[in-house]
Amino acid sequence: MISNVSVHNNPAKFLSNYTFEIKFECLEQLTQELEFKLVYVGDAKEDKQDQVLDVVVIDAVAPGTYKFVFEAPPPDPKKLPNDSDVDVSVVLLLALYRNQEFARVGYYVFTEYDDPELRENPPVKVDFEKLNRTIAVDEPRVTTFPIVWDEQQSTDQLVFAELTEDEKKIAELNEELEMCHSLENVNCTNETPTETNELAETDELITETNEIITETNELITETNELITETNESTEPKTTDEIITSSEQIITNEPIVSTEPLNTMD
Repeated sequence: MISNVSVHNNPAKFLSNYTFEIKFECLEQLTQELEFKLVYVGDAKEDKQDQVLDVVVIDAVAPGTYKFVFEAPPPDPKKLPNDSDVDVSVVLLLALYRNQEFARVGYYVFTEYDDPELRENPPVKVDFEKLNRTIAVDEPRVTTFPIVWDEQQSTDQLVFAELTEDEKKIAELNEELEMCHSLENVNCTNETPTETNELAETDELITETNEIITETNELITETNELITETNESTEPKTTDEIITSSEQIITNEPIVSTEPLNTMD
């Protein structure tokens, strides 16, 4: 991880060399080379205008703290658009391992003519020899990326740089949204539509069953009343016979009396 970057010879002439002092820390033994690139962004709208000013390759290092000076030439004016506004550009310091970018430090570069008269009335064609540059060292843009450091390391074990509190909150919100969208037939209240439908059907079945039980009880009551009225004018039936008659009604079977009813006077 890059721990510090110092910019030397700043401000300077536009065509002067860039000089950076870079300090980085290695937490584990590396098996391959580290690579640092300095890129000048000629046009923010077109990558074709980008120029790799220089590349520094460092052999595999052991755990520890390291520091080196990175000096690179200025961008080639012939490859820059000389008829456009060059007031602001960008220079990028890239750090790579196994062709994977794991850190990037970007600086705005402000340019202006050293002659006040040229600043007031700039020429149509840019005169790079008379331009001065100032690197905004107080406003670096630092970005880190997860990479596979070891060949045996799986993609699930990518090493991430430590996030700020705001970045952590945003990441947590994004994870929650992704979880909600990825679950099939599940909403964010952890209740599935299928379960809701099953519960509704069960409630309806219970209601229908209760209604049937109520109707059956009413039928039993009416039957018993009918038997009671009949027995007032006939021989009394035993309790077992009444229960048997009620059970027959519940099962929709006809009532069969073992004894004939006496004819009423």
